[in-house]
Amino acid sequence: MMSAKIRLALLGLWLGTMAFFSFVVAPSAFAVLRQQQLAGALVSRTLGVLEIIGMIIGALLIVILIFSRERDRAFLYELIALALMTVSMLVSRFVVSSRMHELRVSLGEIAQLAANDPARVEFDRLHQYSVWLMGFNILGAVALIAYLARRNA
Repeated sequence: MMSAKIRLALLGLWLGTMAFFSFVVAPSAFAVLRQQQLAGALVSRTLGVLEIIGMIIGALLIVILIFSRERDRAFLYELIALALMTVSMLVSRFVVSSRMHELRVSLGEIAQLAANDPARVEFDRLHQYSVWLMGFNILGAVALIAYLARRNA
């Protein structure tokens, strides 16, 4: 039972960081900073930290789960969910965010590019992937928290 409470707390921490970033930090940066490039740099830097936090917490959750005494079918589902969430953080960090950073560095102010410019189209597509990956992790964390809370009630 102690393992489940620790996992629940770590999932809550992970969910809280993702929600704060998604619903407060990113929108606020673009609302307050006049230059899109500065807002993008702030959001990119903050997202990078969040991705590292996600990879660490995800790996920690997997290790804690593996060393727990739980070995039912729910164990397998939780392990798969945590693995997918952690892998999505890796993809976000090393594929999507990495490419978006390369585009920002090489092109400068992305917002100045025409909407149909191939580089802008690629950047917008990568941004959408980033949002989907974060959304997947938020939903995964909510589902696991609900499951663990109900199971341990």
